[in-house]
Amino acid sequence: MPPKLRRYIIGRDGGCTIGGCTSSYRLEVHHITPRSQGGTHDAENLTTVCWYHHHIAIHRNGCAIDPHSPPDQRRIIPQPDW
Repeated sequence: MPPKLRRYIIGRDGGCTIGGCTSSYRLEVHHITPRSQGGTHDAENLTTVCWYHHHIAIHRNGCAIDPHSPPDQRRIIPQPDW
């Protein structure tokens, strides 16, 4: 992902977009629909998450971001069977 796009997404979102999270620790950009499943670098498919939600909840625990959740109150759900 181009650095300019990453900066734009973090600026747009203003922090972790997971509902109830106020962390700004090591903000990272995450694909809502994974690239391996046809997800793109389009801004609509990208969201900002803190380090914990990105690495622990999503990657380590196998959860996903509900693509139907509001952009400013994203929900973590069990990984769907893609």
